[in-house]
Amino acid sequence: MNWKCKYIERHGVKMKYIKLSEENINEIVNAYIDYYNNCEGGCWTYEKAYKRIHQVMTIEDAECFVQYVDGELSGFVMGYYKEFDDLKAYFLEEIVIFADYQNNGYGTAFMAELERVVRENGVEHIELISVNDEHHMHFYKKMGFYAASNLAMMGKHFIE
Repeated sequence: MNWKCKYIERHGVKMKYIKLSEENINEIVNAYIDYYNNCEGGCWTYEKAYKRIHQVMTIEDAECFVQYVDGELSGFVMGYYKEFDDLKAYFLEEIVIFADYQNNGYGTAFMAELERVVRENGVEHIELISVNDEHHMHFYKKMGFYAASNLAMMGKHFIE
């Protein structure tokens, strides 16, 4: 489904969804830096945040959206479609609901809209990697996600 803008009203709140694009990336990058550096203890620079977001939004078959609540930027989601031999999936790279909008149902509404869009595009499965804490696990489990028991997150960090 190729759409540029969609409006949804829930409980008297107007939510607007648009595609993440070159036209609005700077707004997202600046909000990303503000959120992660001031709320999560990050050390993002404009160049690093831009590169991270731009890399994902330009992946082949990327599906990335921005959410506005009553005209104010409230969050964004980045991900992309993945083909397998027996199904089409969507990999949710990141969903960010900015601090002033958390715990008000906007993340849940955003995920519902994302699921609607990707299902319309033939997706049968959504996968993601999440921070393993109570807050994130509660959010994803209430959305019907489960911890995969047949996969293990692997990593190797180089320290000099």
